[in-house]
Amino acid sequence: MAVTVGITCHTEERWTQLLEAIASVRSQDHAHRLVVSVDHNRALYERLIDHYGDEIEVVENRYQRGVSGSRNTIGLAATTPLVVFLEDDAFAEPGWLTALVRAMDSERVIGAGSRILPVWHASEPRWFPREFGWVIGATLPDTSAEPVPVRNVWTGGMIVRREVFAEVGGFRADFGKVGNVSEPEDTELCLRMSRSRPDAQWLRVPAAVIRHHVPAERSSVAFFLRRCWLEGRGKAGLATLTRDRADRAAALSEESSYLRRVLPRGVRSYLRRGDVAKAGMVLAGVASTGVGFALQLARTGLAR
Repeated sequence: MAVTVGITCHTEERWTQLLEAIASVRSQDHAHRLVVSVDHNRALYERLIDHYGDEIEVVENRYQRGVSGSRNTIGLAATTPLVVFLEDDAFAEPGWLTALVRAMDSERVIGAGSRILPVWHASEPRWFPREFGWVIGATLPDTSAEPVPVRNVWTGGMIVRREVFAEVGGFRADFGKVGNVSEPEDTELCLRMSRSRPDAQWLRVPAAVIRHHVPAERSSVAFFLRRCWLEGRGKAGLATLTRDRADRAAALSEESSYLRRVLPRGVRSYLRRGDVAKAGMVLAGVASTGVGFALQLARTGLAR
């Protein structure tokens, strides 16, 4: 099945990683069209043109500044039935694209996501709990080798049906990542696409593996707690996009299950092994996320 792979980028500081991402896509064994979308950075756009010439397609974000606009520039203009998104600080392993495309064989499947593994630039902190992999852009450990139905996937390594993506208008221009401010635009898109197709299904595909760079500065406790706080704010922002209680419950259903099941199980496991540091960081992460969530809800008045 024909597929467009889009890589989004915004800064020359990630130049080496961007080249790595591009090379990893070009080496995939499934035929594809590759597009690199530059987010309002003319210098980076021209540098890519100078470096690659006409070897790859480079475009500029034609929408509002931010990664959502860059992805829409790729996805809404694509002419292939499938569109895949990859970020400039990640690279794909061999067979990644084939595994994603294969997961779309059923018409019920409107999108799928990759397994994302971290590439620590410093050593992985001893205190870091794997249940909080999302803090550094890594998925939870997979217990199955087969695709798993999920509520939503992450845009790092996401594949979507272009028809459904275009029907809902792509990513929201007023919700998403701009600079260091992050909101869960991927979750919001998945929920909106699912509502447009009553029998829709999203899958996580463990066989589709990408590696995500984790800079040394993201190995600190301070970054961990701040990222948790921002995640809480972002999830509160997601809840405020609708005033319907049922829709809000659906928007936060995975997070509720994560809090009730995954995290308590992790704490018990760490304590049984005598790993007080990781157990403590799980509790600290939950507290920081909760504070961010509550404060954002209070600002919007939705908490009442």
